[in-house]
Amino acid sequence: MLEVLKELKETRGVRVAALLSEDGFVVEEVREESAPEASLLAARSATVLGTAKALAQTLGQEGVEEVMVEYPEGALLLVPLPGHHLLLFLDGAKSLGRVRLALKRALPKIQEALA
Repeated sequence: MLEVLKELKETRGVRVAALLSEDGFVVEEVREESAPEASLLAARSATVLGTAKALAQTLGQEGVEEVMVEYPEGALLLVPLPGHHLLLFLDGAKSLGRVRLALKRALPKIQEALA
């Protein structure tokens, strides 16, 4: 799992790549030295993802594929996985296309590692 997170982290624009438990604890983390620690983002990220899932239910949707929150100095991408979720903190939304492409390649490896 750590190797896949390192690959994601090597994608230009990714400052933090972390696998979190469903309840918001850091399982694995790779980050830039100056980036926020995943443990500071983890619990609140789980809450954000939980809220998005509840909203999906209200809208009659089957689930959430990803949640993106954009900030003036960065963006947070959350991807639900079975029993976990993936957290990516980016340098900004301008990196989103590149990161989504890398994520598309990485998700099968992550899902296989979690199986």
